[in-house]
Amino acid sequence: MDRRQLTWGGVALLLIVLAVWAINGRDPFDWQESYKIKDKQPYGLFAMHELLQNYTAPGAFRTLKDSVAGQLPDTATAQAANYVFVGEGMYMRPQDRDDLLAFVAAGNNAFIAAKVLPYDLMFYLYYDECAGQPWEGLVQLPDTVARVNFFHPALAAEKDYSFRYVRKFKAEMTYWDYFPDTYFCDMNGGFVPVGAFGDALINMVQVPYGSGYFYLHTQPQLFTNYFVVQPQGRSYTERALGHLGDGTVYWDEYSRVSERKANEQNELNGAPRRQLQSQSPLQYVLNQPPLAWGWYVLVALGVLYMLFRAKRRQRPIPVVHPPQNTSLKFVQSIGRLYYQRAGHQRLAIEAVRLLRTFVKERYGLQWRDNDAEFVENLSLRAGLPLTQVEELVRDARNMPTYSSLLESELIRFHQRLERFYQTAK
Repeated sequence: MDRRQLTWGGVALLLIVLAVWAINGRDPFDWQESYKIKDKQPYGLFAMHELLQNYTAPGAFRTLKDSVAGQLPDTATAQAANYVFVGEGMYMRPQDRDDLLAFVAAGNNAFIAAKVLPYDLMFYLYYDECAGQPWEGLVQLPDTVARVNFFHPALAAEKDYSFRYVRKFKAEMTYWDYFPDTYFCDMNGGFVPVGAFGDALINMVQVPYGSGYFYLHTQPQLFTNYFVVQPQGRSYTERALGHLGDGTVYWDEYSRVSERKANEQNELNGAPRRQLQSQSPLQYVLNQPPLAWGWYVLVALGVLYMLFRAKRRQRPIPVVHPPQNTSLKFVQSIGRLYYQRAGHQRLAIEAVRLLRTFVKERYGLQWRDNDAEFVENLSLRAGLPLTQVEELVRDARNMPTYSSLLESELIRFHQRLERFYQTAK
């Protein structure tokens, strides 16, 4: 079996392992927040949609799957009609907004639960600013649990509702939106706190408009399937929707957009730029099982390519050893040559030259033959007795002057040099 067959065999085996792993380990639930009425996954709105239909008289529940414009009555009815929207973000065209405002001004109610409220709609609901504080959107608090309740005695529960945000049945940190205190100043026609969040925060308000009311809720997560199917979740939803009238319910399934898209639209309409709690495209891919497994396979194939196809295709580069210092061998060879030819004086002259170079480089002293101060300094810096240094300096001065240097004298001079090199600092 050649290398190519082995490579493709490994790729096929890896794909089989990933496929088996994906089938066996796949989560049967989709934990994305969709806010769709047909979605029965944890964060869809199927349960709330069905619950509201059951509490409405037959034929008095309408789901708007197209633009809101022209579908809402703008006159008062015997029983106040209701507009309901639940989603991550909300986007309305000017004609949609105008029809919704006319609908509420005629004496009807609008219940909106969203993390991002339309800036151009809030311009009409919050046109009288508290102490010059303009509308800048909601504030976010990261936590795994939301404790909520109502201010009205008829709706308030004895104990706060506690909702834990989960993914894959494990608690996970999320952002809970709420109204900051700067939007409440007890002005006529201003925000009226309705729902409590935590110890002193507000997640639901009532805003009078004309003869009707807007009810704005900042935490649409609480109305999804995962919470509504629980007893306390259903109780909280019923009490929140208890502010609505007994007339026809118009459920808006058309105006829902993502949180990112809603913030971008608000910025286009003049809202201040806000730090978004958004996920990157890769986070979205990894949270979708089919896309996630496609990403894993792509990464695995890339790794295999790097292992098998990105090898070096040129000849191996030879190992280049660092240059070796052969000066010592050269000196030894020259010394043996002079000694064999009886060139004792020439050898002594070379030894003296090397000694002077050594003293200059090691101790920074300029060699002087007849200088007692030089001898004393060399003795101190080399850490040697003064007499030993004096003998060496004397030999270095006299050796080159001999007309004929005996072998015994050269050996004694060499021994003094060796002792100096070995014992000097």
